[in-house]
Amino acid sequence: MSGALKAQPGARPERGDDPAGRARPASTASAPPRRRVEIIDYLRLIAAFSVVAFHYLYNGIENGKLSSLEHEPIAQIAQYGYLGVNLFFMISGYVILASVTGKSAHQFAVGRALRLYPAFWVALLITTAFSLVIGGHGMGISVPEFLANLTMVPELLDQPLVDGVYWTLLYEIQFYVLVFLLVLFRQGHRLEMLMPAWAILMLYLTVAAPEMTSSAPYLGGYFVWFAAGAIIASIAESGWSAYKAVGLLAAYLPISHFELSLLTGLKTVVFLVPLVVLIPAVRQLRLPGSKTAGALTYPLYLLHAHIGYMLLSTFATEQNKWVVYPVVVLLVVALAYALHVTVERHPVSRRFSAWAFHGTLGRAVDVLQAVVDRFQPAQTLESPEPAAQGAEPAGQGAELAPLGKG
Repeated sequence: MSGALKAQPGARPERGDDPAGRARPASTASAPPRRRVEIIDYLRLIAAFSVVAFHYLYNGIENGKLSSLEHEPIAQIAQYGYLGVNLFFMISGYVILASVTGKSAHQFAVGRALRLYPAFWVALLITTAFSLVIGGHGMGISVPEFLANLTMVPELLDQPLVDGVYWTLLYEIQFYVLVFLLVLFRQGHRLEMLMPAWAILMLYLTVAAPEMTSSAPYLGGYFVWFAAGAIIASIAESGWSAYKAVGLLAAYLPISHFELSLLTGLKTVVFLVPLVVLIPAVRQLRLPGSKTAGALTYPLYLLHAHIGYMLLSTFATEQNKWVVYPVVVLLVVALAYALHVTVERHPVSRRFSAWAFHGTLGRAVDVLQAVVDRFQPAQTLESPEPAAQGAEPAGQGAELAPLGKG
């Protein structure tokens, strides 16, 4: 990403292409990219494979989708692989500060859509193609299901998820919507300050009104992981403070369920692992293959479950499963790499997707921004936030993608 001049605190922003004809705040200017934190990409890949192990070695057998296979002793470990999703959510929170700094609402919305949707649509097509060939009755996909899943929120249209793993994408979208609203109202520079307060609020509701944490979004549950990741990023960026420490503790306590158990211990380990990025030497590590590892995790996550179930159900038996398992994993990884290269990285695909989203979603956001700005005080529009220090690092912009590009 090309660099830009750093906005001076208090300087008057130049007029840009704001639809309302008003001055854009300095916070919308481009900024030079940050150095990649390569350990984050390794953590993403570990999280992705833990989820793969959960589905192939435990969940698929447990729910009957792999009826030809029986549990092995390793299932006692693999049953906790779903905690990789929690790590994904934490990483999403960690990278969001870089994703939002220096971005307009248009840039943020289009960037998130580009990161999530093109790969998702192609993965959905691939999964549907497999279901037509080897899905049979149990894993078939109807036309209404396919069309509704293109939105990523098919349950709002009264249709089931084509692949069960898609449920996590709804949490990602909800988190992005929350951040988008802050950017839309020119408050993106307050995100770092608001994350500890959000965590404290969720802790309070967990204790005082636990029923609320599961009845509405943003009030608890998985969202504490997003908040924790964002607080860790803030500490890595600008250091510790009592406020941030309290916020981080507030994010952890609901995760612990205020009890001592094996599950609490494992969740605590997952919670503590990203804290390694607070060590400067760890943030500066140069790790081989980290960029590819980070890039593969989102396509791998999208493709592995339903396709893996179909392949294992068709070809695996108790006698040959330890031969079929690695073949299926290699095939799914190859599909994920092909998806990354042809959709996420190919220049033609990227240019077309960018053109399409800027011309549709971007224009809609511009109109919405113009409406919002008409009711915003002038001082709010001229946010003092400096633009430098903050473009999203390539390949580190969404948690399940591990979840991108800015």
